[in-house]
Amino acid sequence: MDTTTDKLVTLARSLRYEDLSPIAIRAAKARIISTIAVSLAAYNMEPVRIARKLAQPVAAGPAARIYGSLVATTPEMAAFVNSAMVRCLDMSDSYVMEAVTHPADAFSSVLAVAEAENLSGRELLVATALIYEVQCRFVQAVPYNHRGWDQTPVVALGAAIGCARLLGLDAAKMRHAISLAVVPNIALNQTRTGTLSMWKGMAGPQGARAGVFAAYLAREGMTGPDGVFEGRYGVWHQLMNGQPYELPLPTDFSNYVFAVQQTMIKSFPTRFNCQVPVFTAQKLRKMIDLDEVASLTIESIRQAFARWMDLPEIWKPETRETADHSLPCTVAMALIDGTITPAMMENGRFMDADVLALMAKCKLELPDEFAELAPETRCCRITARMKNGDIVVAETRRSLADDVADSGWTQASDKLYALTAKLLDAGTRKTLLAWVDTLERQAEVRGLVDLTKL
Repeated sequence: MDTTTDKLVTLARSLRYEDLSPIAIRAAKARIISTIAVSLAAYNMEPVRIARKLAQPVAAGPAARIYGSLVATTPEMAAFVNSAMVRCLDMSDSYVMEAVTHPADAFSSVLAVAEAENLSGRELLVATALIYEVQCRFVQAVPYNHRGWDQTPVVALGAAIGCARLLGLDAAKMRHAISLAVVPNIALNQTRTGTLSMWKGMAGPQGARAGVFAAYLAREGMTGPDGVFEGRYGVWHQLMNGQPYELPLPTDFSNYVFAVQQTMIKSFPTRFNCQVPVFTAQKLRKMIDLDEVASLTIESIRQAFARWMDLPEIWKPETRETADHSLPCTVAMALIDGTITPAMMENGRFMDADVLALMAKCKLELPDEFAELAPETRCCRITARMKNGDIVVAETRRSLADDVADSGWTQASDKLYALTAKLLDAGTRKTLLAWVDTLERQAEVRGLVDLTKL
């Protein structure tokens, strides 16, 4: 038997809606709104258009719909396409500890199954809490990125467990769903090295698709290998050099802070660890005349940027996927323009001469001070040396406690209005917010997908 798998199954089968605190429920709703907002804003992006071409309409069997078009397709393809929309802007929420996860990548999987099986909003909320709990607690403990592996199997794991719960699988079939999701979907971190391709945003969606498929396979009786984590050729031995890890999964939910409360909802279409630097750049911009800057020193977290800082692609990005991971590029854009928007990234603002010129004035430092505080606290300090010799400094710190203190509802609501201003009318946006706000009272989830019609 695989004890890690058994603990995951126990969590999935024991969590009840009543275990979720009002704060956790509010946080889950906020992240659903954030996810829908970024999805609709990405509807016409090239990776999404490519994915949509492969999602053929279905006339029989379980079906779920694609955001925007409302085309009914298989649940696994709906999960893939909708998750592609979630990821393309790189603007959903993130959780970074020993490794990185974007837990909203898996939301499309549980929504697809909930729609296909005519399930309720309350059931969707429980499944949402589960996919966050599984993915976030995994990366809280397991430094798989640092061993060269990408996030696809972690998303697949969360998606499979959430979908298995929605499908009402017993413990044995749930174990098989986990195996069928993880074993075939180990992914290389080459996805996030060098010049980044479209697949950078598709690795999570592939996990979402795989999790749905695994859960349905298990429901029909497909079996998967035992020893997913602890077996001779399981995750710990093959991916982690034989080092076993204990996932910090809850067994008592009283006064528990759920993972869905702990993720950071992004404000900008950039990598998670570039969010705090952009906030810092916005502060500094108000303090200086940019034309009088002689040089800039950007200090941030070693764990986040050490392997990136010397790559030539980071200093002269040619794709939006590379630009949104570049510390000097995102700082320079925010200093010049005051913010970073999806339109700026889509239009290649990162390749403009003024951005590249300001990047040339930057140097990066990764101090011990910030490394010791990470990952619980994300830090950035930007020091501007002016042409007249003056030194101007701006600094920002954001902790995990800061993330928990704010449910994110206001930020997510503002994000929905900003990102869908030209896509949805005011009445539809208002209805969408009200629908999610009362999700636990919705008898079925089809109404949520209905409101995404473009």
